[in-house]
Amino acid sequence: MKKQIFTVKYKHEGKRLFAVIAEELGISKKAAQAAIDAKQVLVNGKRVWIRKHEVMENDRIEILIDDQKKPEGKHIGILWQDDDYMIVNKPAYFLTNASDSSIEATLRKQEKNKNICAVHRLDKETSGCVIFAKSAEAKAAMIPLFKGRDIMKIYRAITVGKFPKIWNEIHSDIDGFMSTTLVKLLDSNKYSSYLELRIETGRTHQIRRHLADKRYPVLGDKKYGGTGNDVSVEQPRQMLHAYRLIFNHPKTGKPVRATAPLPGDFKRCLAQLKLK
Repeated sequence: MKKQIFTVKYKHEGKRLFAVIAEELGISKKAAQAAIDAKQVLVNGKRVWIRKHEVMENDRIEILIDDQKKPEGKHIGILWQDDDYMIVNKPAYFLTNASDSSIEATLRKQEKNKNICAVHRLDKETSGCVIFAKSAEAKAAMIPLFKGRDIMKIYRAITVGKFPKIWNEIHSDIDGFMSTTLVKLLDSNKYSSYLELRIETGRTHQIRRHLADKRYPVLGDKKYGGTGNDVSVEQPRQMLHAYRLIFNHPKTGKPVRATAPLPGDFKRCLAQLKLK
């Protein structure tokens, strides 16, 4: 990820951040605001995404520019499927559903089945295993497995800092509900850690929030990761990958297991940090 950096001049003091960025970089105000909305702008080392933010003289403005080509999503890789379900390898940067360019919409065209629907979702920047049903009836049959916590969901994450070996469980309140994340340390150094995590509950952003609460946020996490780590700020996305799903088929009762290979950007980050 590249950076464009400038210092606010006296004549710009009190002006809105997006307007100053547009003038300094010679881009439209709409494009400048889009960079702010994408949390790619730092003021004095801290991310700012408030539309009305006003700058001061000598403020240091950094605009992060992602120079890595995003996947086009022309073909979605299927890890496992039968007559009722499919487990796909979701690329980062795509919504799971609720969009014309979502994985769900792409699968309907790709598989020529307008009834395909997402059973659950991953965050836009998170890659990996997602279950889709091939009919509304199949989706309804799968929902009790999620409610009953009968699906084993295993993730891989790269975090800020050296994660303690003695911690193998994070158990804390999220939005009024007790939540549990099991942690296995795969590798670490004084700068970062490579973790395997299993969530026993399914709260919103559970892994990201649990790790941030322990002060070992996911690298590249723009919402919970903070801005105090240069390596984290430089990541184009949050380094979180839905690595494996294991469950018993709701109709046949037979075990289903799918593993999503680590994507290229995740492996490059591991190599950059000398983790394995």
